[in-house]
Amino acid sequence: MRLANLSFIDASVSSGRVQVHLEHNMTKLKFMAQVSAAALAISTLGGAAVAQQQLSRALSTATQSTSAGASAQARIDRIDDATNSVVGEYRAALQEKETVALNVEQQQIFLRSQQNEINSISSQIARVDEVQDQLLPMMLRMIGNLEDFVNSDVPFQMGERQDRIQKLKDLMEDPAQSPSERYRQIINAYQIELSYGNQTTSYSEPVVVDGGEARKVEFLRVGRVALMYTDTDGSMHIWSQANKAWEDLPSSYALDISSATRIALEQKTPEVFPAPLPGATTVN
Repeated sequence: MRLANLSFIDASVSSGRVQVHLEHNMTKLKFMAQVSAAALAISTLGGAAVAQQQLSRALSTATQSTSAGASAQARIDRIDDATNSVVGEYRAALQEKETVALNVEQQQIFLRSQQNEINSISSQIARVDEVQDQLLPMMLRMIGNLEDFVNSDVPFQMGERQDRIQKLKDLMEDPAQSPSERYRQIINAYQIELSYGNQTTSYSEPVVVDGGEARKVEFLRVGRVALMYTDTDGSMHIWSQANKAWEDLPSSYALDISSATRIALEQKTPEVFPAPLPGATTVN
């Protein structure tokens, strides 16, 4: 029995130890759990702080990257604008170069033309003395030929025509007159004589017939084809170039001559009118 009791006591004691030991262990476990929880909480808070810091750094990096990208894009845009500006200036320079080249080519053509004209004028100047030496005899021949023509022509307005020729002769003897002025006056005289052939005119002028006294009569000239006059007594006469004399006209021409005279004096509307013509002449 003692043995049994001792065993029970020992068992009891052992149970108490076990219980004490278990309680101690439980307390230790609770403490450790609390420490672990505290550590976990601290660890969690620390991790969150680290994560927040990492996120902040990531956001900062992203912001910096965005800012850097924007700055880079701005630089790219500026470079692109500058490039476009340079390309535009280059194209404008090419266009201006083509324009300048075209102008230079045109100027060269003009200069060549001017040089050719200068060469021609220089050649003419070199021949001035030679031309002047030939010009004087030529002008004298022209005046002589014109005088011969007037003297052999139908004798109308002879005083005016002969005076014009005499002025040309005087002009040739005047040393103050230039060759160009002399030549101009001679050509003008030729042109006046040429115009007579296209005119129908009426004028008053003295006439001497058969050595008699000069008397003023009314002339009618139709170009160089017909020259007629009406005398103070009403008689009519026509110049015969073949006979170099005045011939009588029948009175039947009186109305026609009167009508033609009014047309020549611009007193009547121009119209076709019959006119007497001298006989045909033989040209040798």
